[in-house]
Amino acid sequence: MKVIGFSAGSVGREGNVDRMVKAILDKSGHEVEFVKLTDMNYSGCKGCVELCARPQVCRLEDDAQPYYQKVKEADAVVIGTPVYFNTITATVWAFIERFFGYRHVDIPIAGKPFVLMVGGAMKLDFAVEELHRVLGKFDVNVLDTVRYLSKVTPCFKCGRHQECEIGGMYKMLGKAAKQVKVTPEMFTKWEDDCGVAAAVDAAAEKLKNL
Repeated sequence: MKVIGFSAGSVGREGNVDRMVKAILDKSGHEVEFVKLTDMNYSGCKGCVELCARPQVCRLEDDAQPYYQKVKEADAVVIGTPVYFNTITATVWAFIERFFGYRHVDIPIAGKPFVLMVGGAMKLDFAVEELHRVLGKFDVNVLDTVRYLSKVTPCFKCGRHQECEIGGMYKMLGKAAKQVKVTPEMFTKWEDDCGVAAAVDAAAEKLKNL
């Protein structure tokens, strides 16, 4: 079996989303491929339906194009996204939007097993709902959805939290946020959360049992 996994994790580093997708892939026991979406240059769907209708796969030529055939051929797919503004990132949205190439006359990826994961500092529910909603258009079989509430806001890295009253840290802590000294220990890891680690193992087990 072949499982392909996509992460929209933060550019330039291996964050929680990347590592969760990789862990689910590695623990599945199958042949796997990991793809970091933020390393690629691509766009959302451009409506060139005359190209994708007959092959039933996106034909828009850019960095993402080869992976739509790989999704079509894979036995299962893993997709992970951070949560920005309480929803899925534009990076992962643009990638999934081009699944429209599969949606002509019938849906060749209908029933394909998917495992999803979302990670973010605060609210995750809407992002999960949106991910399920858009993938529901393609009748895929969502085996599991793993969530990680990190409580690590972008403020931890931006360096301006002591003067900010609109950021995530201020929303979480109020005025106390202005007194916080950010330390390495504050950057939580999903591996240290027993519940999330168990959820990753459970999702991987579902792939293993396919």
